[in-house]
Amino acid sequence: MNQSVIEKAQELAAVIAKSPEFISMRATEDAAAQDEAMVEAFGRYHELHHEIEEISMQENPDFDKMGALTHEMETVQAQIQEMPMAKAMQQAQQNFAAMMQAVNAELSKVLAPEQESCGGDCHSCGGHCHH
Repeated sequence: MNQSVIEKAQELAAVIAKSPEFISMRATEDAAAQDEAMVEAFGRYHELHHEIEEISMQENPDFDKMGALTHEMETVQAQIQEMPMAKAMQQAQQNFAAMMQAVNAELSKVLAPEQESCGGDCHSCGGHCHH
């Protein structure tokens, strides 16, 4: 393995870790982990998911119960999505993802210069460029 490539990857990772997008994402994730309402809602969501999985693995699953649990899980998920902390966390994660897409696009320009960006219209490139 080429050690200089690994070293440059480590440098890139260090720069990414210092980016406002990464710092904001981590801070909002940490704050969400301290938010009692978020923790409680996520806990309930995971409990419901686990119950549904257990029922689905039974020889004769109770589909009515699964449906009711699924409905409750969807309700909890909707409540989570409306929480200000969840919205902040989602926005921070989207900002980080956008930055990483830009980083990957730059890497692609160097590694595959013949695959120029299609400008967002994947019909023109067949979807291979991932604009």
